[in-house]
Amino acid sequence: MHRKEWTRIFTKYGRSEALDFYNRFKGSLEFDIISEPEEGLVMVKTREHARNTLFYMGEVLVTESKIRHGSTVGLGLVKGTDPGLSEAMAFIDLSFKLDKFTAELNDILKSLKDIEAKSIAGRTEKILQTKVSFDMMND
Repeated sequence: MHRKEWTRIFTKYGRSEALDFYNRFKGSLEFDIISEPEEGLVMVKTREHARNTLFYMGEVLVTESKIRHGSTVGLGLVKGTDPGLSEAMAFIDLSFKLDKFTAELNDILKSLKDIEAKSIAGRTEKILQTKVSFDMMND
Protein backbone atom coordinates (compact mmCIF):
# COMPACT_ATOMS: atom_id res chain seq x y z
CA MET A 1 0.00 0.00 0.00
CA HIS A 2 1.28 3.45 -0.86
CA ARG A 3 2.29 5.86 1.87
CA LYS A 4 -0.18 8.51 0.76
CA GLU A 5 -3.11 6.11 1.11
CA TRP A 6 -2.28 4.64 4.51
CA THR A 7 -1.42 8.07 5.89
CA ARG A 8 -4.82 9.40 4.79
CA ILE A 9 -6.65 6.43 6.29
CA PHE A 10 -4.85 6.59 9.64
CA THR A 11 -5.17 10.36 10.05
CA LYS A 12 -8.83 10.50 9.01
CA TYR A 13 -10.29 7.32 10.51
CA GLY A 14 -7.71 5.68 12.77
CA ARG A 15 -6.12 8.05 15.27
CA SER A 16 -6.77 5.75 18.24
CA GLU A 17 -5.68 2.67 16.27
CA ALA A 18 -2.40 4.36 15.32
CA LEU A 19 -1.73 5.33 18.93
CA ASP A 20 -2.59 1.82 20.16
CA PHE A 21 -0.27 0.26 17.56
CA TYR A 22 2.55 2.62 18.55
CA ASN A 23 2.15 1.96 22.28
CA ARG A 24 1.96 -1.80 21.74
CA PHE A 25 5.02 -2.21 19.49
CA LYS A 26 7.38 0.68 20.30
CA GLY A 27 9.28 -1.50 22.76
CA SER A 28 9.82 -4.20 20.12
CA LEU A 29 11.82 -2.02 17.74
CA GLU A 30 14.83 0.04 18.74
CA PHE A 31 14.85 3.52 17.27
CA ASP A 32 16.46 6.89 17.86
CA ILE A 33 14.48 10.10 17.91
CA ILE A 34 15.87 12.51 15.33
CA SER A 35 13.42 15.29 16.14
CA GLU A 36 10.75 15.46 18.83
CA PRO A 37 7.26 16.45 17.66
CA GLU A 38 7.30 20.12 16.79
CA GLU A 39 4.83 22.43 15.18
CA GLY A 40 5.47 24.21 11.92
CA LEU A 41 3.77 25.78 8.94
CA VAL A 42 3.56 24.27 5.47
CA MET A 43 2.66 26.27 2.39
CA VAL A 44 -0.24 24.83 0.40
CA LYS A 45 0.43 24.93 -3.33
CA THR A 46 -2.38 24.66 -5.87
CA ARG A 47 -2.81 25.05 -9.60
CA GLU A 48 -4.86 27.76 -11.26
CA HIS A 49 -6.33 26.01 -14.26
CA ALA A 50 -7.19 29.13 -16.25
CA ARG A 51 -3.54 30.18 -16.61
CA ASN A 52 -2.11 26.74 -15.76
CA THR A 53 0.16 28.25 -13.11
CA LEU A 54 1.00 27.27 -9.55
CA PHE A 55 0.39 29.57 -6.63
CA TYR A 56 0.48 29.32 -2.85
CA MET A 57 -3.02 29.35 -1.40
CA GLY A 58 -2.01 29.67 2.26
CA GLU A 59 -0.40 27.93 5.20
CA VAL A 60 -1.37 24.91 7.28
CA LEU A 61 -0.26 24.21 10.84
CA VAL A 62 1.40 20.77 11.08
CA THR A 63 3.16 18.64 13.70
CA GLU A 64 6.25 16.78 12.50
CA SER A 65 8.48 14.15 14.10
CA LYS A 66 11.30 11.95 12.82
CA ILE A 67 12.74 8.69 14.11
CA ARG A 68 15.55 6.46 12.84
CA HIS A 69 16.50 2.79 12.98
CA GLY A 70 19.93 2.32 11.46
CA SER A 71 19.93 4.33 8.25
CA THR A 72 16.14 4.17 7.77
CA VAL A 73 14.14 7.24 8.76
CA GLY A 74 10.45 7.35 9.65
CA LEU A 75 8.56 10.62 9.21
CA GLY A 76 5.32 11.57 10.90
CA LEU A 77 3.60 14.70 9.59
CA VAL A 78 0.02 15.45 10.63
CA LYS A 79 -2.24 18.46 10.23
CA GLY A 80 -2.83 20.49 13.38
CA THR A 81 -1.37 20.10 16.84
CA ASP A 82 -1.12 16.39 17.64
CA PRO A 83 2.31 15.29 18.91
CA GLY A 84 1.12 11.79 19.88
CA LEU A 85 -0.25 11.02 16.44
CA SER A 86 2.86 12.50 14.83
CA GLU A 87 5.09 10.10 16.78
CA ALA A 88 2.79 7.19 15.99
CA MET A 89 2.79 8.01 12.27
CA ALA A 90 6.61 8.22 12.27
CA PHE A 91 6.75 4.77 13.89
CA ILE A 92 4.26 3.34 11.39
CA ASP A 93 6.26 4.82 8.50
CA LEU A 94 9.44 3.28 9.91
CA SER A 95 7.68 -0.07 10.36
CA PHE A 96 6.53 -0.11 6.74
CA LYS A 97 9.99 0.86 5.48
CA LEU A 98 11.65 -1.88 7.57
CA ASP A 99 8.91 -4.39 6.70
CA LYS A 100 8.19 -4.98 10.40
CA PHE A 101 4.72 -5.58 11.89
CA THR A 102 3.19 -5.32 8.41
CA ALA A 103 0.67 -8.09 9.06
CA GLU A 104 -0.69 -6.19 12.07
CA LEU A 105 -0.71 -2.92 10.15
CA ASN A 106 -2.52 -4.47 7.20
CA ASP A 107 -5.18 -5.90 9.53
CA ILE A 108 -5.69 -2.47 11.09
CA LEU A 109 -5.85 -0.82 7.67
CA LYS A 110 -8.39 -3.38 6.45
CA SER A 111 -10.73 -2.58 9.35
CA LEU A 112 -10.20 1.16 8.81
CA LYS A 113 -11.06 0.79 5.12
CA ASP A 114 -14.35 -0.84 6.16
CA ILE A 115 -15.06 2.12 8.44
CA GLU A 116 -14.22 4.47 5.56
CA ALA A 117 -16.57 2.62 3.20
CA LYS A 118 -19.42 2.84 5.73
CA SER A 119 -18.76 6.55 6.20
CA ILE A 120 -18.81 7.20 2.46
CA ALA A 121 -21.98 5.15 2.06
CA GLY A 122 -23.64 7.15 4.85
CA ARG A 123 -22.67 10.48 3.28
CA THR A 124 -23.84 9.30 -0.13
CA GLU A 125 -27.19 8.25 1.34
CA LYS A 126 -27.65 11.67 2.92
CA ILE A 127 -26.85 13.39 -0.37
CA LEU A 128 -29.24 11.18 -2.30
CA GLN A 129 -32.06 12.00 0.13
CA THR A 130 -31.82 15.67 -0.87
CA LYS A 131 -31.75 14.96 -4.59
CA VAL A 132 -34.47 16.78 -6.53
CA SER A 133 -36.59 14.85 -9.01
CA PHE A 134 -37.31 17.23 -11.89
CA ASP A 135 -39.81 14.81 -13.45
CA MET A 136 -41.96 15.11 -10.36
CA MET A 137 -41.82 18.92 -10.50
CA ASN A 138 -43.32 19.00 -14.01
CA ASP A 139 -46.51 17.21 -12.89
